[in-house]
Amino acid sequence: MRATVLIGVTAVGLAIGVRTAEAQVTRWSDRARVSINVGAQLTSTTFTSTTSFPVYLETSTINTSYTAAKGKLFDGGFLYRLSGNFGIGVDLSFYSERHDAGVTGSIPHPFFFTTPRSFNGTAAGLQRSEFAANVQAAYVITSRRYDIAISGGPTIFRVSQDLVSNIVYTETYPYDTVTFTSATTVSVDRTKVGFNVGADFGYKLSPNFGLGGVVRFSRASLSFPLTGSATDVNADAGGLQAGGGVRFYF
Repeated sequence: MRATVLIGVTAVGLAIGVRTAEAQVTRWSDRARVSINVGAQLTSTTFTSTTSFPVYLETSTINTSYTAAKGKLFDGGFLYRLSGNFGIGVDLSFYSERHDAGVTGSIPHPFFFTTPRSFNGTAAGLQRSEFAANVQAAYVITSRRYDIAISGGPTIFRVSQDLVSNIVYTETYPYDTVTFTSATTVSVDRTKVGFNVGADFGYKLSPNFGLGGVVRFSRASLSFPLTGSATDVNADAGGLQAGGGVRFYF
C-alpha cells in the first residue's frame, strides 16, 4: 500500500515536472508585449518629523506622525524580446493619495521659563504622490494561451510629499494653554533609485490581445529636507503592488 502511494506521488510529481519543463522551454514567439493595469498599492508607509523654532526666548517643538495610506495605482509597461525567452522593458506606475497626520508638541510660556504648554491636532489632507519607472530584465515562461514574465531591476522614484513645517495656534490670558488651529505645510520632491521584482501574468484571448495581472514589490528610501528640522525626514517609497488589465502582443 505504501509502495503504491509512493509510486502514485512520484508519478504525479514527474508529470508536474514534465509539464513545467515543457512550459519553460516553449519559445517566446512574440516580439513585444504591452500591459495596461489598474490596481492598488497594498502597503502603507509611516514616518515622523520634528521641527523646532525660537519662541519667547525658548524653543518650541512640533512632532508629526505621517501615514501614507494604501491607494489606487495606475500602471503601464512595455516588454521587448531580446533573445529566446529573455527580454528587457520598462514599466511606469503612478500612485497618489491624501492622508491626515497627527501633530503634537509644546510652545514656551510667554511669562515663565521652562513652563512649556502642550498641544495636539491634525494636519488634514496631506498629499503623497509617487511616480516610478521600473527598468526590468525579464524571463518569460509561455504556452499557447498564457505567458508569465518574471522580472527585476532598478526603479527610479520621483516622490512628492507634504510635510508639516510649523503650526498656527491661539492663546489667551493668562496664557497657560495654547490651542492648535492649523498646520503650515510645504511640499517637497525627491528622486531616488531603488529596486523592483515582480511577475506579470497574461492570458491570450486572441493572438494579439489578452487579459492579465501583475504583482510587484519595489522599494527606495528617501530623505526629505525640512526647514526647522535638525535632520532630514526619512521615508520609504514603493511597496507591494497588484493590479490587472489588458495585454497587447506584437
